[in-house]
Amino acid sequence: MQRRVWLVRHGESTANAGQPSADPHGIGLTDLGVRQADAVAGMIPHDPSLIVVSWYLRARLTAEPTARRFPATPLEVWDVQEFTYLGSLHGQKLTDLERAPFARQYWHQANPYSVDRPELGCESFAGLMDRADRLLARLHQAPPGLVVVFTHGMFIRAVDWCLRARAGTAERLDMGGYREHHRRRPVPNGSIIELQEGDRELREATEPDLRDRTGSPSPGAW
Repeated sequence: MQRRVWLVRHGESTANAGQPSADPHGIGLTDLGVRQADAVAGMIPHDPSLIVVSWYLRARLTAEPTARRFPATPLEVWDVQEFTYLGSLHGQKLTDLERAPFARQYWHQANPYSVDRPELGCESFAGLMDRADRLLARLHQAPPGLVVVFTHGMFIRAVDWCLRARAGTAERLDMGGYREHHRRRPVPNGSIIELQEGDRELREATEPDLRDRTGSPSPGAW
């Protein structure tokens, strides 16, 4: 049986909806996000061979309806959490809009090895690319069949960027190129992107019937 991978972005979070938050790990879902999680579970055509989830709360909550629907499927927590790079702001209750100037400064500096507060779990852009590569390698060891990975928008595009770098169509540590690629192809909340063995880039997203609020397809700035 061939292995297929579904990369699922979590449902709409409270931060996506404009509410303030103090850290990237404990952000929950809105009512819309809960409905999107239910919609994802309903789109899975048969028992997955494996369910993978980020340890961030919004991804775990999104995975819950799928785990309930397929209780015999193994569920594992992998390092597929969102890219977190603004550690100096952790602990401050801010909205994504309030963090945006700091995010713009980070991307403008374009230092792929810069890490702000690694003791808080932050990483460099180079570290993000390494983590995406590790996911691709680990998926080769996953059981055949459908593997469903509940993860985050920027991380999904990091996987895409690694695939493109391997294919020679992108420079692995080109932060500006990655940022522009992500802006052109945002990953909406609750959407599914398929990856099959041999793919050189990610396929187009399949969205549930429930649409995002204005602005929420883009990930938060952390």
